[in-house]
Amino acid sequence: MSEGETHVNIVFAGHEIDLRRQELRRAGQIVHLEPQVYDILVHLVSNRDRVVSKSELFDTIWSGRIVSEAALSSRINAARRAIGDDGNRQALIKTIHRRGFRFVGPVERTAAALTPAVPSEPAPASHKPSVAVLPFTNLSSESDTDYFSYGLTEDVIRLLARNRWLDVLSRHSAVCFQGRSTDPREIGAALGIRYLVQGTVAKHADQVRIGADLVSAETGHHLWSESYDVALTHILDVQKSMAQQVAAVIEPELARLEREAAVRRPPVNLGAWDCYQRGLYHLWGFSSPGLAEGEAMFRRAIELDPGFARAHGGLAYVKLQGLVTRNVLERLALLEDALRDARTAVSLDGQDCMNLCVVGRILCFMHQFDEAVGYLEQAIRINPSFAQAYFALGFTLIVSGRAADAMPYLDRSMQLSPHDPHLSSIYAIRALGHLALGELDKAEAFAMRATLLPNVNRWPFLVLASLHGLMGRMSDARRALDTLLERSPSGFSVVDARSEIFFCGDEALTQRYLEGLRVAGLPESMATGRRSTSTRLAGV
Repeated sequence: MSEGETHVNIVFAGHEIDLRRQELRRAGQIVHLEPQVYDILVHLVSNRDRVVSKSELFDTIWSGRIVSEAALSSRINAARRAIGDDGNRQALIKTIHRRGFRFVGPVERTAAALTPAVPSEPAPASHKPSVAVLPFTNLSSESDTDYFSYGLTEDVIRLLARNRWLDVLSRHSAVCFQGRSTDPREIGAALGIRYLVQGTVAKHADQVRIGADLVSAETGHHLWSESYDVALTHILDVQKSMAQQVAAVIEPELARLEREAAVRRPPVNLGAWDCYQRGLYHLWGFSSPGLAEGEAMFRRAIELDPGFARAHGGLAYVKLQGLVTRNVLERLALLEDALRDARTAVSLDGQDCMNLCVVGRILCFMHQFDEAVGYLEQAIRINPSFAQAYFALGFTLIVSGRAADAMPYLDRSMQLSPHDPHLSSIYAIRALGHLALGELDKAEAFAMRATLLPNVNRWPFLVLASLHGLMGRMSDARRALDTLLERSPSGFSVVDARSEIFFCGDEALTQRYLEGLRVAGLPESMATGRRSTSTRLAGV
């Protein structure tokens, strides 16, 4: 776009329609509208020289779908309210009896300059990922499903936008591509985005199938696809829950793609964003070399951009994950150091759910449980699709003696992120929670599931061995301990197990867990040499 290029805005009665941004503003503030309401308003204003019939609106706004008169009337009324009009005065949108509607207010068209900011230094090779969500296509004939698909699109956009590491375009930015068979690369070039989300809604009787796809707007390749079949009981409840589900699955998938892309880039002239993504890539490996490399990457990101809040949060989190290799005195100092980094992240961006979650996790490990719960609940309020905050809250409640309260949060975490990198830890803490409640059969089932995952650490084997010891299943307990000791070549004892569960503030639970390990045959103490750096850590 050349310097000085302009576009036209429509101004009337103290309001302004920005056709490029597809926004309605009043005194410079955005007026939030449902997509169909905005489309109706623009159509009426653009055709103000004549009466617009109802059939024309049905054809234009609903693409000829069968829609009730009441649906049209409600959207006309909403358009009037948005611009300070109403059905009695009809000062701007007038109903012409038996003919249709006409916009009758005075209108001006003003030229607005498009002056994109020019950085003082060359832009880095990479930047925050940008994503657009196309309006979900309604494959049904019922008008209420059409309304549902609009609402679902809005909710997915709103929830994705709460992930502040993403640049999410407004719904109006992509609406011009609705109903068109357009190459994703063309959409990407037009909107300047890296990723594209598209989907479908198909209603059959009392069931609805929702499909969602994640597409690269740079290559046109499909990156992820999923479909959901749900009972259509209360339509707005289904819309809300499915939007949370879709957004919750797409966000970590985007994060994975960004991490892998950052690792593939040549390690020269990396920007802060690339360093941050590389740090996450190494962090989620939960190994000593990976944590060290992750810490180096987060520190480099902070050097390049001291105001990058998530890099400070990442540095705090990698320190938290490294606690299991430290002795008691080192842990306290490292926790305090991590908490300073996490609070710095929150001070830089207090609306980032990840930063709040990291503070909550650190406070939990410091046994400041009430404050930890407050931060984690705030993270969920900001982003109700953030699975990691549900896991962290459930974890905190269990180790603070509130196992019964924790279960719904762990359930929600697993629903939102069924392939989460923390899944083995989620199962293991769930098992510990059932142990606290005396539900040994349920505890065993979750511990066993944790041990079967490909990226399992040693903690689930400890929990499983303890449970089998308490249940009197000695051969099973021995097998779990054998696997544990294979992963701990320098040896392992009850003293080590007690040290590694330092985060638990429920002493009764801790003692029962340790007693199960004693019964299973784990030695009380032994000389434990320096742990091998190749051993997978008990990532929590």
